[in-house]
Amino acid sequence: MTTTYQIITDCLIQDFEVPADRITPRATLDQLDLDSLSLVELSLIVEERLGLAAADIRQDITLAELATLAELATAGQADTQPAAAPGAQL
Repeated sequence: MTTTYQIITDCLIQDFEVPADRITPRATLDQLDLDSLSLVELSLIVEERLGLAAADIRQDITLAELATLAELATAGQADTQPAAAPGAQL
């Protein structure tokens, strides 16, 4: 899987103590027993680490879908960065 997926799964294991054997790409956050408070916490962590808007995280989303959304959000941020003017120092 992707680095983004790995970041999400590591977060679930370390921050939410989800057993690693329950984490699969097809598992939903609901199936991993994350309650509404956990979803808010996860939303904040994922937004901080991956730039995904908190509103995109729902209980019925699979881990693979969440990773894809985060990758698209990250790619969109890269596309919207202004280019440096020619000859400008970075």
